[in-house]
Amino acid sequence: MILIKNATILTLLGDEVIYGGEILIQDSTIQYAGPPKSVYENVDMVIDASNHIAMPGFVNSHTHLAMTLMRGIADDIPLQKWLNDIIFPIEDKLTEEDVYFGTLLALIESIRTGTTTVSDFYMFPHVSAKALGESGLRGNIGVAYASKPLVSDKLILERAQEIFDKFNEMDNGRIIVSLAPHAPYTCSQNLLKETGVLARKLGAVIQIHLHETEKEVLDYKEHYGQTPIEYLDSVGFFDNKVIASHCVWVSENDLRILENRHVGVASNPQSNLKLGSGIPPIDKFLKHNLAVSIGTDGASSNNNLSVLEDMRLLSLIAKGVTRNPENISAPELLRIATLQGSLNLGFENVGRLKEGYKADIIIIDASKANMIPSTNPHSLVAYSMYPEDVDTVIVDGKILMKDRILLTIDEEFVKNKVKEKFIKISKLLNKNKKNSTLD
Repeated sequence: MILIKNATILTLLGDEVIYGGEILIQDSTIQYAGPPKSVYENVDMVIDASNHIAMPGFVNSHTHLAMTLMRGIADDIPLQKWLNDIIFPIEDKLTEEDVYFGTLLALIESIRTGTTTVSDFYMFPHVSAKALGESGLRGNIGVAYASKPLVSDKLILERAQEIFDKFNEMDNGRIIVSLAPHAPYTCSQNLLKETGVLARKLGAVIQIHLHETEKEVLDYKEHYGQTPIEYLDSVGFFDNKVIASHCVWVSENDLRILENRHVGVASNPQSNLKLGSGIPPIDKFLKHNLAVSIGTDGASSNNNLSVLEDMRLLSLIAKGVTRNPENISAPELLRIATLQGSLNLGFENVGRLKEGYKADIIIIDASKANMIPSTNPHSLVAYSMYPEDVDTVIVDGKILMKDRILLTIDEEFVKNKVKEKFIKISKLLNKNKKNSTLD
């Protein structure tokens, strides 16, 4: 058992704050979270959290982990040019080993910035499962696919089901698998429809990019006479648990569909703004009671994986666009970045510090200058803390980082391996640039 004592606890049960509180962890589960009690027996470790805040870990509900390999290689260009001219050609050359080390690097960054649950939406999902298993983080691995000229939709989905059957509920449910059709503009209508059928059969979550740019929505309407969201609704795609990433360009009808179908929205404000895709309509999401969570997107478009930074930007957009500072209180913002992300990804017992919930906890150093004076701890986390203020990270009752020291991943080894991998990527990038100039 692990006992955390003397902590300022944000349970995220309403606005509750427990000062000088205790959290008792047995195996993977919280046994108690509240005011100090009598002396506990059989405690294996005691963590003194004086001058620290304990709260549920952040949830990154949309990212492409191994894209850390391409951090900073294609800045300041539009999405489609970014994808087609830079990213896709490099991804065609990536190996499983490349993706493994790129994923581990992302998981290091995630742990260090207080994320305890991640989504992934990338190639080689079995490699992602291996890296996640080793790291100790909780995750939802999306089996990513798109339509291919010489591969049938049936075969694509059969391969997806093989991955699902092999890795779903791995490590006692710490790792689950979802279906991840890339987007309506890269998947045939039949593939999208059959994805919905398969998801119902498997009971799987679906991850998908939706309405990220204005052009993709306009092109789809011109070709099919309806928006992607309207089409997916018409074929029962949303009869499943779906988490839709981006949703920047949505009509009132699109929003009503998302609301009525209880579709979760993973908002990625930094990526959307950096790629010039637009400003996510956070105020409209809230007006329609959508289940909004936070995603960083990949490190090649953000360019970091700090949920804290995207969380803060989401709040500022909601306040600034509407000129209403009351939009999203600090406790509400923290729940969006924790509990709602967990629910959107399919984890029902994560995101609160409460008896019976999984022990996914971060401990934040509140003695730093930016965290003083000790006013409202919800506000301090929402608006004042830096990602590096995270001191200790616990997932499923296991300590992954203590006193800023990583315990499950050899950080220096992984960083050096990624540096080696980037030599190959740099050569590919230079070759692509040369060919583009010749064209």
